[in-house]
Order: sequence, then C-alpha cells, then structure tokens
Amino acid sequence: MTLSDLKQSKVAIWGLGKEGLESYRRLRAQFPKKRLLLINQDRPDTLPEDDLTSFIAEDDLMNNINQIEVIIKAPGISLYHPLVAQLKQQGVSLTSATNLWFAENHTGTTIAITGTNGKSTTCALLAHILTGLGHKTELGGNIGTPLLSLDQEADYYVVELSSYQTADLDQTPDIAVLLNLFPEHIQWHNSHAQYFTDKCNLIRTGAGTIILNRTDPLSKLFIPPPAQTPKGETVWFNEPTSLHCQGDFLWSGEDRLGPLTDITLPGDHNRENICAALTVCRALELDLSACFRLAASFTGLRHRLENLDTFGGITYINDSISTTPEATIAALKSFEGRDITLLAGGQDRGQDYLALAHYIKGHPRVKVVTSYQTGPGICQAFAEVETDFSPIAARDLKDAVAKAKKITPEDGIILLSPAAPSYDAFQNFEQRGDLFRKYSGDEK
Repeated sequence: MTLSDLKQSKVAIWGLGKEGLESYRRLRAQFPKKRLLLINQDRPDTLPEDDLTSFIAEDDLMNNINQIEVIIKAPGISLYHPLVAQLKQQGVSLTSATNLWFAENHTGTTIAITGTNGKSTTCALLAHILTGLGHKTELGGNIGTPLLSLDQEADYYVVELSSYQTADLDQTPDIAVLLNLFPEHIQWHNSHAQYFTDKCNLIRTGAGTIILNRTDPLSKLFIPPPAQTPKGETVWFNEPTSLHCQGDFLWSGEDRLGPLTDITLPGDHNRENICAALTVCRALELDLSACFRLAASFTGLRHRLENLDTFGGITYINDSISTTPEATIAALKSFEGRDITLLAGGQDRGQDYLALAHYIKGHPRVKVVTSYQTGPGICQAFAEVETDFSPIAARDLKDAVAKAKKITPEDGIILLSPAAPSYDAFQNFEQRGDLFRKYSGDEK
C-alpha cells in the first residue's frame, strides 16, 4: 500500500506524534481536498485548522467506524491494543508510516537497523561514514526524523527501526541489521518472547542481505529458521571471518583495518556497533580502510555516554538513553578502573536488576544512587546478591546528583545511566539528560 493508493479510501491517522503529524502533512499535501480523521487523546497545538479534517479522541474510535477504511497507526499504539483486533474484525485495514514509506519508490539503497541497544549510534555512525565518502545519505526513522519527510532521491537511506515499527513491517529493506536482543518493552508487546519475535520480523521481510551479531545469544535463539528467512545473504559480524575486534585492532577477516585506540567512541559495545556499521560497508563493497578512518572520527550522539565536562574534579557522563540493565552494564564497563557513582532508576517495566547488582558487586569502586519507580527494585536486587554497598535512595534526579557529589572522590565519575525508561517523571530521555546537565553545573 502506497500513499497514492489511499486516494479513494476513508483514512484515519491514529496517534499524532512526529510520525502521525508527518503522515497528516503528506496526505494533506498530496490530497488537498480529501477528508481526514485524526485520532488522539489530545489535540496537538501544532495541528493546523483544516475544515476537511475531523478530530476525535481514541475512546470514540469505534463510534466513528463508518468513517474509516484505512488507519495509519503510530508506533506508540501497540499492535496488541484491544481496539486493533476490533478494527480488523470490522474490516478496517491498518498500516503505518513506516510501511507507507517503504512502499514508495526510492532511488537509493535502504539499510534498516534494529536492536535493543545501539540502534541510534549505529545508524548515525553509518550515515557519518556514507556522507564522509561523498554519498547523499538520508537518516531517519526512530532516530527522530519521520521517514515520510526524507528526500525521495538519495544514494543511501539509513533507517532506524524500533520493535514498534518492525512488528507489523510488511516491506523489504535492501540490507537488514539486527544488533542484539535484550528484554524490553513488555508493556507494548505483552511478553518478552513476543518482543523478540516482533524485533526479528525485520529479517523475515525479504531483505537482500541480513547482518547479525554472532556473539549475541538471544539473536541466535530468535532468528527465524532458514525456511522462513529471505533468499538473500546472511552475514555475521563479531566472528573471525568478518568484522571483529581482536587484540588492539579491528579486523575484516584477516585484514587489519586499524588500531582500536584510534576510535573516539568509548566502550566495547560501541566497538560492536562499529563492526556492524562496517559490515554494512563491506556488503556495499566500499573501501573499508576509508570507512574505518571515518568511523574512528565519529564522536557519538547526545545522551549516549556523552562527556559533559569535569567540574570540581568530577567528570559527568550523560547516558540518559540507557533504558535496560544491560545498557547500563555496558556503560559501566566503558569506565572500568575508575571511581564511579551510578545514577539509576526510572519507569518500571518489570526490569530484572540482578545482573546489574552482580556486576557492581564485583566492582567495589562503583557506588549507586537510585530514584523513581525502579529505585526500590534496584535496592532489592542489591540486597539479594548481598553487595557490600547499599544504594543510596534519592527523591529525584536533582537530589540524586546532589547526593552523588558528596560521595564521589576527585577524579571520579558521576554516570547517569538509569537502566530504565524516563516516562515516569520526564517527557523523554532527552529531557532527563538535559536536566542532568543542568544539575551537574554545565548549563551550556
């Protein structure tokens, strides 16, 4: 289904975040005289006045079923929402801005990247490499730029897809990348098993090349069997025959590309992200030596192990993007051997913090300050593994930073890596990170 196919249909847009609003703008531009129905709990301030557009709340959706033949569903609306089943029973077709974009004719090669951790960094890194090589590259999707707003003529499209976007994906990228799998988003998918299955739907859609992580245990468990995978090539990274790190160097098979000390991004997890991006470059038959040099120069994204600065002898690291215990463990590993005060806690999605507690038990130079919904659960995990240090409870982020300053020695690090989403107290992880910057003393 393309946007043009919607010309004669009664169309509704369900959910008016960035994607929903861009879907509205594209449809209105393409069909200026078409009636549209917008479904959202609140009317966005940015929604223009339009006599041909009606607005209803989600609670009134089924009362207006006679006005709907096709719904463009926003990613935040769960595929397992009770209304979805009712709509399908009434014969309503559901699609997404992601599917609509993939169905359009694009001039360039599409690379779709998913994974629990590292999606945005890997996408931005790959776009940095491709742009640096002189290719016109469009970057969009879950990273923040709606796909329907991208230029329709480019050499490459680097697309970040969340599990919300892969769950009902029915289109085909040229290259599909699955970085890793960790338990996450149980509220949207109803179970971790369904989350893993929905993530892996990306590699069921017929991609020409599938790129997977050899060292990720859950990826190997949940990838589809050969009979269900596309006819294209499957390539693994993090193994000796492909892109991998060994000793002090990054290798492509037996070819040494460059020293790991040249890489700007901190942490072993970011080396895996680089391996994934360079595996894409190898599949595209690009000059890997040039790609490595560009990868090494990439400084990263905001809120992802972002070094805010050093104040009063303490370095402040903003890793607000961390929403899982696994991501926080990876962040801690990036600074092993340093005195670290970890700020953890956020929205409760049923996370298991035992692995984090076990890791910190083996690293006595790490102290923890907890807050928000998951704070008690983190403290309980520490009690169960009988750590020598009990987390300090704080009221909120401001209080957590204040308490951390008191226990962090000079030359130490205060690391915001919450191991939980932000939505219990903040608009998003960006707001959480920005406030951490403010409280740290750097308001630039």
